[in-house]
Amino acid sequence: MSINHSEIYSHQSMQPIVSQVAPSTLSPHPCNAEIYGDEAVSDLVELIRQSGWVKPLVVTTNHVIISGHRRWKAVRLLQWEAIPVEYREFMDKTAELEALLLENANRVKTVEQKVREAQAWKEIETQKARERQQQAARLTNQKLGRNTDQTLCENFRTASQGKGRTVDRLAERVGLGSGRTYEKAAKVVKAIDHQTSQGNLEAAATLRQALNSKSIHAAHQLLASLTIPSNTSHNGSDTASIQRSCWNCQHRGESIENHSFWCNRLGTLSLLTKDANTRGTECKLWSDRWNPTQGKENQNPQPKNYILTLSFDPQLRPLFEDAARHAGMSVVDWANHQLLLAACVTNLISPSRST
Repeated sequence: MSINHSEIYSHQSMQPIVSQVAPSTLSPHPCNAEIYGDEAVSDLVELIRQSGWVKPLVVTTNHVIISGHRRWKAVRLLQWEAIPVEYREFMDKTAELEALLLENANRVKTVEQKVREAQAWKEIETQKARERQQQAARLTNQKLGRNTDQTLCENFRTASQGKGRTVDRLAERVGLGSGRTYEKAAKVVKAIDHQTSQGNLEAAATLRQALNSKSIHAAHQLLASLTIPSNTSHNGSDTASIQRSCWNCQHRGESIENHSFWCNRLGTLSLLTKDANTRGTECKLWSDRWNPTQGKENQNPQPKNYILTLSFDPQLRPLFEDAARHAGMSVVDWANHQLLLAACVTNLISPSRST
């Protein structure tokens, strides 16, 4: 679908022109889900169904949604053939992100969403400061008769205000009080992201509930005392107690545009109509990512391996998992590889035995 930029606004009244487009031609802004999460829209679906009307979405000329992500999801669930949109032009990606935040300025937000907004505002301010520095460098080079491609860094006030003033300003902007309060909440949000990436969904949910339903102080205290339990004993005995989710499945691949992900067995799967927990619970192909023996019953029998049980400090687990992930191995394969390397280095066995 091509857009005539000259027709986006009326030349006489400068009023925005609302167009009707197919919902499938629009894409969510990549930062929306990162900041506001995958929000439920069942209540909105019912309201739109009853009224038969929806407020126009704000979108870029490239059909990226700036305002109206929940309305877009609701309309897709209702299988509407068209949705009203208002096209706007933006100078760059930074301007798009700023508009997204401003369009959501008056909505009710959780503490987690406020923290993520503050992080987005920090990116915007950093980019604007960089652009001011580059512009000043160009002007200075021109005055001095130098090549305008040369780089000249200026000492701007924004760069020397200090961490304290920066976090205080961010906290005030998103309604989190002081910079100290914001920093405490940001630590909890960082922990939520880490536990989610590690498949510790129960720990992430516990932290999120404390942060959003209780208080920042309560969540920060919980973070300091939280001991993340092992998801499984790796011998299959704890498999039944694990929450089945796509995020802790062996077949999980990369996320795609924040609203879908790649499954190594089923291909691209959308999270718009069914979340990862529901899919994992219903999927017959689900396999615990921490248990390398699960799901292999029908494969060709392999020679029985020597089993060695090792106990490690729980704090080492995420380090091992990250290392295995970067190496493209399962945790078990990576551990076997490291033990073999260590044995070779200490001359306990010959490297030729690695085959």
